[in-house]
Amino acid sequence: MVFRVLALALMAGIAQAAAHSAELEGVQLEDRVQVDGQALQLNGMAVRTRVFFKVYVAGLYLSQKATTAQSAIDGPGAKRIVLVMLRDASADQFCESVQAGLENNHSDEELEHLKAHAEALYAKIRAIGEAHKGMRIVLDYSDSTRVTLLTVDGAPQGDPIRGREFFRGLLRIWLGERPAQADLKRLLLGQDEDAKE
Repeated sequence: MVFRVLALALMAGIAQAAAHSAELEGVQLEDRVQVDGQALQLNGMAVRTRVFFKVYVAGLYLSQKATTAQSAIDGPGAKRIVLVMLRDASADQFCESVQAGLENNHSDEELEHLKAHAEALYAKIRAIGEAHKGMRIVLDYSDSTRVTLLTVDGAPQGDPIRGREFFRGLLRIWLGERPAQADLKRLLLGQDEDAKE
């Protein structure tokens, strides 16, 4: 009888866990996570494509639901960006993609301000060597300490990168006026097809 109760409890737990995650391209992301002691909810998820290739599944976590880029970028609280690779990419390819996104959404003056922070991130990525298929890259922003922490497959990568504006700059890669991909921006913000900013 005890084993039956335990088995039923386990099955209920598995069913509950399945009900509390979202799936896209075989990638599962939790509906809720904890960052900096704060509960965050999955705001949206989408697939990043280049030409005909699916590159990664992206997920955006915020403390409060946001449907506009401004509220997602400037809103208070901890934040998380998750990228789950759908194909292999070299460290250089990954860094070039991030740099292009920053350049597309910032002035020269803003880029100069972000340069040291971006270089610190690139050094961490190059130390990993390759973003291989299935790799889970997580960028967490702590609002209490104003730092960005890079985690790869659950392992923190070096010291946190300080500065609130750096994480905002990263968010603009996907949510800025010239995002990496228009439909990716819309889906990360949970917008309907005809939603406008």
